[in-house]
Amino acid sequence: MATIVEKNLAAEGAYGRSTSELARFVCDTSFEQLPAETVHATKRMILDEIVCVAAAMDTPMAKALVRLKTGVGGAPESGLFLHGDRLPAQGSAYIHAQLANLLDADETMLNKMHTLSASVFSAFSLAERNRASGKELITAIATGYDISARIGLSLKQFVPDGKGGQVFARLYGFSWMTMGATASAGRVLGLNRQQLAMALGQAYATTPVYFDQQRNKRAMMRDGPRASWHKYQMTGAMAEAAINAAELVSYGWVAQSDIFDEDSEFWLSFGALDYDWDTMYDGLGERWYITDCAVKPYPFCRFGHQTLDLMTEIVETHALRPEDVEAIHVRFPPHQLSEQLASTRFADEGMKLMSSLPTALSLVTLGIPPGPKWFNADLTGEAVRSIARRVTYEIEPAWGPRLAEQMDRDGVLRYIPAEVTVKTNCGKTFRGSAESACGDPWAPDFAMSDARLARKAHSFLDGILSKDRIDDLIDAVLSLDAAGDVQTIVRATVRDGLS
Repeated sequence: MATIVEKNLAAEGAYGRSTSELARFVCDTSFEQLPAETVHATKRMILDEIVCVAAAMDTPMAKALVRLKTGVGGAPESGLFLHGDRLPAQGSAYIHAQLANLLDADETMLNKMHTLSASVFSAFSLAERNRASGKELITAIATGYDISARIGLSLKQFVPDGKGGQVFARLYGFSWMTMGATASAGRVLGLNRQQLAMALGQAYATTPVYFDQQRNKRAMMRDGPRASWHKYQMTGAMAEAAINAAELVSYGWVAQSDIFDEDSEFWLSFGALDYDWDTMYDGLGERWYITDCAVKPYPFCRFGHQTLDLMTEIVETHALRPEDVEAIHVRFPPHQLSEQLASTRFADEGMKLMSSLPTALSLVTLGIPPGPKWFNADLTGEAVRSIARRVTYEIEPAWGPRLAEQMDRDGVLRYIPAEVTVKTNCGKTFRGSAESACGDPWAPDFAMSDARLARKAHSFLDGILSKDRIDDLIDAVLSLDAAGDVQTIVRATVRDGLS
């Protein structure tokens, strides 16, 4: 007699492409089938995610998360970065995944989303618990993240405003990343195809709901009201939900196994107007989206990175001091997010920094190293605010078609034009323009090298981990494919004297 699972899967595929194809991809892809570029990109992304988490571990937000998850007890399965305490896998994944995005310095895929952390830390926690090999962890993250990317790219996030620009869709969010994280977790747990298909369905039923992003962002863009610590996504809850979904199915739990079949309207749950099934399925196993993840040098919204790069270059090339700068003028194309960043003149706390381009330009001008030092800077002090007041901006309508043609052709924005003009008190003017930002892997002159990534690690973790520990962490992650487990990485994330 056929089991429930077999009956469910037998019905799949009747309407075209199906969830079983995704399950087959995740379960059957071997490490040896991963292109070398994909393996290297995955290791780099794991390193960057760990750096972003460790850099945020001393914040009040981290203390609250740690208190929440250590207070419930449980099996000592997975280590907590910096502390060395061991928690159940779900607990450490929750804390680490949520903190990965706290500083807003984690990866951005094709200038659209930060959705890697849920896959990385659901898989990493289980890999530590189950003593999975480095190769298995890399494969789990690469395949699972591909599912997240394909879902996210297939949903409409930005829509035309009818004036040549782009605005946010009425409802948008990132809760769908739970499904990709579930794929990563399921791969580490060794789920078979049928189980993985059901785990995706269980994740769909338990992922956090969308919330009113625009209303929530209001506090991020003005002095006074405190910003929500969850920001725009509860990645920790998504990572935990992913592990729970995969583990439940491994215990015999039955869930829907056809949510990504081509006749499904699952996308309505995520506020989308439509869904692009070709993006979801085309090139599966050939087109690896993790290679399109940009490493962020600044803890700031990716849409402002061209501007920050240009300002950094002008300040460093001409040895400008804060008192030398009379005015900073920024130009950008018509896009709602770009205008929000430029029009938010001040940030009165670290959580709001990612939303204020004038404040970030002030920190560059002051020579404060990007990372936790930005988050902890005196953002309400006159040193920062006096420079922020000198920043003006304008929208360049002629650049709108550059965005529109990319959205029409690709559905994403690889190139976002920006121009910065700095006028000095001695009458000099310096100007720079760019369409790409440091870390963009699709632009050869802007891709971040391993050496530059290592410098980010040392800068972000300066004063948090010792130099030797940071070097050990870099070496351990970049040689992960030769490791029998992840213990060397775990040891390198713990402060001296605690391991």
